[in-house]
Amino acid sequence: MHPTPINHVYVLLKPALEPKLLNLLEHCLNEAKMPYSLEPPTAYNPSEALLCLGGDGTLLAALRHPLNLPCFGVHVGHLGFLTATNLEGALEFLKALKRGDYKAQRHLMLEGKMGRERILAANDLVVSKKDYYGMLELQLFIDGVLANTYKVDGLIFATPLGSTAYNISVGGSVLDPLCQNILITPIAPHSLSERPLILGAGARLRVLSTQACIVVADGQVRHTLKPKQALNIYAAKRHATLLQPLDRNYFKILKEKFAWGSTITP
Repeated sequence: MHPTPINHVYVLLKPALEPKLLNLLEHCLNEAKMPYSLEPPTAYNPSEALLCLGGDGTLLAALRHPLNLPCFGVHVGHLGFLTATNLEGALEFLKALKRGDYKAQRHLMLEGKMGRERILAANDLVVSKKDYYGMLELQLFIDGVLANTYKVDGLIFATPLGSTAYNISVGGSVLDPLCQNILITPIAPHSLSERPLILGAGARLRVLSTQACIVVADGQVRHTLKPKQALNIYAAKRHATLLQPLDRNYFKILKEKFAWGSTITP
């Protein structure tokens, strides 16, 4: 099925963005004859998208937007795993969007529930201790069964899209971002037997802590989990939709960003 041509974009900016970068983007938008707005959207339209000028952090915030519009990133940050292009390639990608020559990739998102409070995450939900001292004792229930009691600095619950974020830095697995799985990775476990887990997207998870801790969504939104308060985690009903160039190859990007297979020459 051919993707819907994009005929309007809403521009979301990285905080404290240099004005000249926005000027360069606006030049590309005008050259591509792509209508745009610097104001946030108020309604869903399948032929509109969120354009995020910044890095992956800007894009993650857009993926949690209540309207759940498709998103794409124009990269001006550091790593840029998720972004579609940089400013040099923005003009051609905007033209491709108008023609419908792009791929729309749907990614699993996570939802956390604490009482009446709900938390949405595109990359990960992290349960972490509140200070630098001591450790957490976290009970993890999988589908109603106590699976493990962790003594850790924290637990990462990641999506495949977020497998290359905090998850990989503590030894978690890298997954194809289009997989439908939930990753569980302990942070600084106090036992050498602890290993990351990869579960199916249908798993229903519950976390209990004996002490107060924090829950952070995508490294951006912070909540407090009270002692013995249950945090329920499961695949969200909505997906995150990222617009990407037709020739984008995820594993080529990983090879470039992580320098996989590189050799050191004298």
